[in-house]
Amino acid sequence: MTVSANNTLRSIDCQSYLSTFTAPPYIKSRMDNLLQDVRYGLRTLLRQPGFAATAILTLALGIGATTAIFSVVNAVVLRPMPFDAPDRVMVVTNINLKTGTRNTTISGPDFFDWRAQARGFEVLSYFTGSFEASVTVNNVSDYTTVTLVAPGYFQVFGAKARTGRLFTPDEERSGTSDAAVISEAYWRRQFGSDPRAIGSTITVGQRTKTIIGVTALRYPARADIYYPDPVAPESRSRTAHNYRGVGRLAAGVSVAQAQSEMTGIASRLEQQYPVSNGDKGIAVVPVQDIVVGDTRQTLFVLLAAVAFVLLIACANVANLLLARASARGRELVVRAAVGAGRLRLIRQMLTESVVLALLAGTGGVIIARWGVSALLALAPEDLPRLSEVTVDLSALLFALAISLAASVIFGLAPAWHVSRVDLADGLRQGGKGSALGVRGGWARKAFVVTEIALAVALVMGAGLLGRSLIALAQVDMGFKSDRLVVLKTVIPVSGRDQFPRAIATYRSMLDELRAIPGVTAAGGVTSLPTAVRSNGGYWIQGAPGPEVLGMKSPQALFNVVTPEYFQTLQVPVVRGRDFSDGDRLEAPLVAIINEQLAKDAFPDVDPIGRTIRCGLDTLEPMTIVGIVKDVRTRGPNRPVQAELFMPYEQHQGPATSLNIVMRTDAADPLGIGATATRQIRGRNPEIPVRLETMEMTLANASATPRFRTVLLVVFAGVALVLAIAGVYGVLAYTVNQGVPEIGLRVALGASPSDVMQLVLREGAMLVVIGLGVGAVLSVAGARFISGLLFGVSARDPLVFAGVSMLVAIAALAACLVPGRRALRVDPLLALRSE
Repeated sequence: MTVSANNTLRSIDCQSYLSTFTAPPYIKSRMDNLLQDVRYGLRTLLRQPGFAATAILTLALGIGATTAIFSVVNAVVLRPMPFDAPDRVMVVTNINLKTGTRNTTISGPDFFDWRAQARGFEVLSYFTGSFEASVTVNNVSDYTTVTLVAPGYFQVFGAKARTGRLFTPDEERSGTSDAAVISEAYWRRQFGSDPRAIGSTITVGQRTKTIIGVTALRYPARADIYYPDPVAPESRSRTAHNYRGVGRLAAGVSVAQAQSEMTGIASRLEQQYPVSNGDKGIAVVPVQDIVVGDTRQTLFVLLAAVAFVLLIACANVANLLLARASARGRELVVRAAVGAGRLRLIRQMLTESVVLALLAGTGGVIIARWGVSALLALAPEDLPRLSEVTVDLSALLFALAISLAASVIFGLAPAWHVSRVDLADGLRQGGKGSALGVRGGWARKAFVVTEIALAVALVMGAGLLGRSLIALAQVDMGFKSDRLVVLKTVIPVSGRDQFPRAIATYRSMLDELRAIPGVTAAGGVTSLPTAVRSNGGYWIQGAPGPEVLGMKSPQALFNVVTPEYFQTLQVPVVRGRDFSDGDRLEAPLVAIINEQLAKDAFPDVDPIGRTIRCGLDTLEPMTIVGIVKDVRTRGPNRPVQAELFMPYEQHQGPATSLNIVMRTDAADPLGIGATATRQIRGRNPEIPVRLETMEMTLANASATPRFRTVLLVVFAGVALVLAIAGVYGVLAYTVNQGVPEIGLRVALGASPSDVMQLVLREGAMLVVIGLGVGAVLSVAGARFISGLLFGVSARDPLVFAGVSMLVAIAALAACLVPGRRALRVDPLLALRSE
């Protein structure tokens, strides 16, 4: 009995406690009204499926495209790097104080001085950059990206072992360690995430490495294998920049404080070593800024472009809602007559807009997922952090936010006009909605002008980028790229004593490739056009050398080539001779220069027979034996640079990795390349081969400009179609509303041309205003894309004129359909309806 009483009391207490959380009556009333509005909004959409489908699809397209681009921007630019405390991870490198140019590499002695003197870093380290090496796993050789790292490298990024372990201090300092750490991506791809990979061996070049651990770290991009880097002999030189510095800021130290400290260190080193460190500053840059680089501007331009598309979609839907509200005039007049206030009507219309936007947002997320897949397929390989791009929670929240924002943008104007319904006028009109139609006329026209202006700005941008891409494709690279096959190869070596074997292999390989039917010429080169591997200072006979000039030495690109390389690319030797089989290791050192180097270094003398030195692999003087025509080795968008060519047999270290280039007269160059690949692999299975054409190589160099141009053209096309649809919709509505007036004009003697002029005049006015506003927007926005253009001005008059004509013709063509409808108005029926 006591237990039952206690339970009863406890139940009463719980009910009393819960009753304190009952919503107040006014909140409950508002929630009921909101749910009622939502249900009513859904019913009205279901009663008008054509309107609902058009509005939802239009909005979903804008929301989906915007969310897809945001997903890329978020992954690449906004999301922190996947490191421990990424805001403390810095790239530490040199900067030329005179030009402000930031270098990518540093010298060994400079780094060791930085590490000894800097107190603002918890740890400083370096790596030697990533390079593709021949890696053999289970007797299969392929290209794999290898990175040599210094002590403390993994600590800089706060990296941990996913399985196994990382390097010990002894392994990091040792120049003979055979330990290797692999990335998690390589572990999945090559070993299927098998834990037994730990302890297994791989062959890098001809060195056997034992895998000791797996790490999630993948910096630099696409790095798959890490192993300790011994301090190279050239690290004693302050002008040999072969390393890339990274560091982790000490706790509580800002980037500005670290920069100030490193600037002081640079000043002391300049005083101590004026020749090598003159004008050499130190830059401390967040690693994310380095990774993102110039991609940031491209992505933000695309995000702005797709936001314009979304705004145009919102304007279109706003016009649809205004027309729909006018058609619902009787309903709204009755609502106002029975006591619905202004705020109540606004809330009803905005609720319907929110319902519409949320349905469109759901469709937009689906479109965004498809869009991200399409973007990843179109994106260039060098777009950073591609593997991290996905429609994640941030993207979903973004889609929700822009859906709600869009509902306000396209719903506010219709709601405002509906709320201003004149009850007396509405009842006098019989609920036909003409009062609403008249009041909303200026808004519809304003929306159309906005659509045209935004579309003009987008099409202008697409036109400028399109002309820039065409100009890029028309650049004379200095050689003929058609029917050229490229075979990227590397011969594994374990030391200098194996260099002669590699050279002999290439010599016989080239002889065999030249004998393949359809091959007219073949040669080898270390740096293909658009893929520079080496550059540095050079010094000519009779001028100061590196011991005097230091970092102020003139700069050139370095390339090691085989005989017949220039013939294969059809690059003419304008003076002197080409390399020959006689230019071997025991022969006098020779070199060939391009016209630009001859112009820079020998403006008043004949360079043939004079000597030149460089810092590639020896400082011994080389006799210049030829001058070749300039080639844009850095790419079509970069100016010609001085270039120094050296024979492969006299520079055997760099020549252990050559790009074999073959010219063919066959209709299928890739078929010839496949035959050559099989031949090389059949005789030398340890040599990895990657096949492509020279045109594919050049296409990769312009992949980023092509990517942003294609996307902007697509967005501009969608924007133009939506804007033209907006022009058509407004004029069609105007004609429908003006049927009585048109009938009266016809009854009073107006000709068909007069009626057509009436419609076209109104459409032309909207188009002209839209073009004017769009031109102003284009001029204002030109500076944002000027850095992305090549060979064309951001205010190119040809593009401005062409785009204006295109938009004007398309918009006026859209006016013809309502105009033709106006011509069919029967004056008797029109007057009788009044």
